[in-house]
Amino acid sequence: MTMPQEKKRVLLIGEQPDIELFAMLGGEGYEVAALESPRRATGVFPLYKPHFIIVHLRYPKEVALLEECLAMAGTVPVVATISLLAKQSFVKVVKEKAAAFVVLPAKLQTIRETLQAVAVLRMKHNFRRLRKRFWELIPQEKNNPSRQILFRSR
Repeated sequence: MTMPQEKKRVLLIGEQPDIELFAMLGGEGYEVAALESPRRATGVFPLYKPHFIIVHLRYPKEVALLEECLAMAGTVPVVATISLLAKQSFVKVVKEKAAAFVVLPAKLQTIRETLQAVAVLRMKHNFRRLRKRFWELIPQEKNNPSRQILFRSR
């Protein structure tokens, strides 16, 4: 008997969350919760346990919202959405801070591919972190057979 797969949860944050994005994510099988600010999300975040946070940025001054989301998120990837008309300097700042960004309006395929890519990067990051921790736990002797069998260098 197979167990039903857990729905991925997305926390959509923004003063005016994009209704189309909300609907698209829901249609893709994501469980979506929308909140108007990171401050409101702080209480919900630990209980909701989102897989992604998407913050909707409309103006350059809202980069502070992105920074608040990043501070709250910990290891949860934060994806920013910005307007097609955003200035290049704004885009550059968002690119440097967010795990990824999507220019709205976006096609469903673009959103799907972006979230899948972020999920893969997160898994790779977690694997590297676990692998490093694993190596720290194994005695550092050259002749330790467990070091030679596990993770053989290529």
